[in-house]
Amino acid sequence: MHAVAGDRQHYKPIKSTLVDSCDPLQVARAFREKLARTFLYAADLDAIMGSGDNSRVLREIKQRFNFRMMVDAGAATLDDTIKLVKQGFDYVVLGTETLRSLDALKSIMDSPIRERIIVSLDVKFQRTLSRCVELSGLEPVEAANLLYEYSVKRLILLELERVGTLKGPNFKLLEKLCRMPFYEVFAGGGVRDRDDLWALKKLNISGVLVASALHTGRLTLRDLIEVEV
Repeated sequence: MHAVAGDRQHYKPIKSTLVDSCDPLQVARAFREKLARTFLYAADLDAIMGSGDNSRVLREIKQRFNFRMMVDAGAATLDDTIKLVKQGFDYVVLGTETLRSLDALKSIMDSPIRERIIVSLDVKFQRTLSRCVELSGLEPVEAANLLYEYSVKRLILLELERVGTLKGPNFKLLEKLCRMPFYEVFAGGGVRDRDDLWALKKLNISGVLVASALHTGRLTLRDLIEVEV
């Protein structure tokens, strides 16, 4: 799907310069074969919204193309995260949007699979989205500090109002997060071009979630090889 600004009711099938199909397997093939990607972020929007489950397709993508994968499938409990790990995904993305409580977060981060957890700090218009009352509405840096107190070591900043817009990342906020003692910080939302990748690399970002800039051709294989972020 072509995600734009977090408005899920109006998401449409992708139109891509990479592939003449919106079939997830064909899109994944293009990322592997045309862009030489080995690490894939996938969000199961049906699972996140509680209306379905696309885990079979995600497992097939992993098995067929041998991606390392981080998967957001709406996990909210320890049982949810263990289920995804058992399905073979390398990392489980725990979105603040679907996290229900800090107790649930603690049980996950105290478990043996804690090194397989990446928390997505889901933000819209500078406020944290969450079912967890302690996180909901916090400014992103406040939320990140609280997450770190609960032993979160890997963080994605996902600014939903920037996703699919090609308006650029929030460099100032990402710089603040990169100064915090997380093991890894990933940027999600708004990446436009190679210049954005260079700027993110200068922040020592661990990785970047990119889709629209690739599908529109604004980022190419040459750009990805040159920057290597």
